[in-house]
Amino acid sequence: MYRHILAAINEHSNSEAAARYAVAAAAAAGASLTLAFVAPPGLPLEVVRSVEAALERLFLEASAQKVPVQSLLSTGEPVRQLKHLVREQHVDLAFVATRREDLSRRYFTRTIARRLSLTLPCSVALVRVVHPGRVISRHLLVPLRGTIPHLEERALLVGLLAQAFGARVTLFHAPRRLERFFRGAGEVPVTEREPGVIRRMEEFMTLLARFQVETRQRFRRGRPAAAITTEAAVSRHDLIIMGGSTRGLLASLVSGNPVEEVLRETPCNLIIHLPRGFGV
Repeated sequence: MYRHILAAINEHSNSEAAARYAVAAAAAAGASLTLAFVAPPGLPLEVVRSVEAALERLFLEASAQKVPVQSLLSTGEPVRQLKHLVREQHVDLAFVATRREDLSRRYFTRTIARRLSLTLPCSVALVRVVHPGRVISRHLLVPLRGTIPHLEERALLVGLLAQAFGARVTLFHAPRRLERFFRGAGEVPVTEREPGVIRRMEEFMTLLARFQVETRQRFRRGRPAAAITTEAAVSRHDLIIMGGSTRGLLASLVSGNPVEEVLRETPCNLIIHLPRGFGV
């Protein structure tokens, strides 16, 4: 279980929306929450004051939900300072916001959001906010594949957010094999479903059972990234929660991967979960 959650706030408004997922997760987990803003050198005073106002709003929202919360504001190099904070305060999970502007760069590993995702010594939830006013999510889409590293932690994050929002969870899989793509997009018959994926979905549903949330399964043919974004749009999901890895994010700099594609094309808010285990 997560004990200490961090929301990394920056000068962009989408980070306030992303932090509300951290508030929801902390409330559901009974975890403490740190709201942290590191102002880079030269940031205008009016911007700093705007972020201070966002921190105050988030602090009051967390307090209203009985979340033990602290708000920290410092100056310096954000990545270095936040890495130190994670180690010093034994943070288990950090929520970090990315922006559409970041995604317009081919090598956006140079952005603060990507650097934090790759280097923080804790699990990371990288949040892409498409609809700032729709943080309260009633329909969660969770793409799965045959192998899911840190399955229990992935289910924990999904279960906490589903419980916090009273949401329904759809577990989703699109077969990777090319010949299935040429049979056309659409629902995959039971006879074509991959046994490994079915087992993982059943394990995932068992782990979610303790959160008492409604779950269902969906299978759709097609290229994974396109199938995920299509399913999210057609079924009107509010939030996609999908897994990623440091290796996958680095590989995407060369050849791209489904995670990168969904980050760019998602029709709703998106969380990329980069699990690194508990107790860091």
